[in-house]
Amino acid sequence: MLKGLTRRKAAAAKRNGFARHGVTTVLVTAATMALGLLTGILVARTIGPDGRGALTAVLTTVQLLGWLFGMGCGKAVTYALSRDHTAGGRLLSTWVLILLPVAALAVGIGHLLLPTLLAAQPAETLALARLYLPMIAMALLSELMLGLVLGDQDFRSFNALNFLQPAGVAVAYAALWAAGHFTVEAAVIVQAAMSTLVLLAATALLVRRHGIGRPDPALGRQTIWYALRTHGDVVGGVITQRLDLLIIPAFLPAAQVGLYALATSLSWLIVSLSGALATVVMPAATRRGRSGRELVLNSLQATFAIGGLLGGGLFVFADLAIGLVYGPSFADSALPLRLLLPGAVLYAAASILLNGLYAENRPFTATLANLLGMVVTLGGLLLFLRSGGILAAAIVSTVAYTLVFATAATLYRRATGLPWRAFLPDPAMLAALPRRLFDKPSPAAAGPAGPAGN
Repeated sequence: MLKGLTRRKAAAAKRNGFARHGVTTVLVTAATMALGLLTGILVARTIGPDGRGALTAVLTTVQLLGWLFGMGCGKAVTYALSRDHTAGGRLLSTWVLILLPVAALAVGIGHLLLPTLLAAQPAETLALARLYLPMIAMALLSELMLGLVLGDQDFRSFNALNFLQPAGVAVAYAALWAAGHFTVEAAVIVQAAMSTLVLLAATALLVRRHGIGRPDPALGRQTIWYALRTHGDVVGGVITQRLDLLIIPAFLPAAQVGLYALATSLSWLIVSLSGALATVVMPAATRRGRSGRELVLNSLQATFAIGGLLGGGLFVFADLAIGLVYGPSFADSALPLRLLLPGAVLYAAASILLNGLYAENRPFTATLANLLGMVVTLGGLLLFLRSGGILAAAIVSTVAYTLVFATAATLYRRATGLPWRAFLPDPAMLAALPRRLFDKPSPAAAGPAGPAGN
């Protein structure tokens, strides 16, 4: 009986610990979003729709190429290290050797694709994007390092590293604005510098914790197989989320790109904040095994609650908020924003379920949902973008996000065998949530210390 009570106390301590880490992640994400809003306002007020469109075209193109060539390494090393916390040094060295030639290939292909991807942009924007292309390597290596930090269950360091870049960018942007030197070129340099700093900080943390192990071909083959099965989901997700911003510069002028970029960035605040739990769900649920399913479903319900509140408020006050904050030149962003918001809430919820499938060792199953979304996004944009402009892009994106959620829910239910009623909120859980979040467990209930950050 005593052992059973101890196990129940340990399980409660784990749930409370995850709830606190989840709340911390949401709060850090909220702070990051606030910084993003401040920098977005600065960009909009300083360089206007044309400058914002040029900056978006440069940063988004390179970011997307980094995601497309990332091979799913972040999810693969998170899963592997969550299951075997002694493999950190070997995972680090093995995957650095894998990613370096991939990064070189991505940069080369990027040089070939840029003239087509930025066909409607001026020559100066194309030249700047070419100079920024080597940052693809930084993006790939950063995905690896942050994946390893998550695999360590070190959510504190993960949140700190994710906060470092936007905080540094905000400070640098403000300094440039105050000095009267804020330009698209200066903003791109700041982004590159902060990305490099985050990569160096994460690498130093991991080397100090795990050392640099001997490259392990067997471990490489095992994790590459997992990574390749996730890569379809990564590619499909990136295309579903960002294909509109990748294609629009080839069809529409910079001012339209700037208006749509503002609408997507505001709608994506819903995904970033309400879906922040998805980042920590996968490693936490993986370590818990079958009991991690309860964690996934509770996180899904919390995501819907946060997303519904934020999305509803932004839907009602879109015109007022955009006019007051960004100025009248961005007024035409309000309607695309409203069209994007329902899909953004559903996509945030889908990200929880997809990470639940990763924890079930079903990465290829997770891929199917985003592949369907990718097909709808690609087909819809090619059919309707030229005639419908940014409103058509917003409608296509919301339809694709809705399809991803419906598919993810069906696949997760099938993978776990859970009934549909398990997806509904538990009133007792909701009533106990404040106590879980803020009551600290006793030392006896907490049990032995886990990995760093947990």
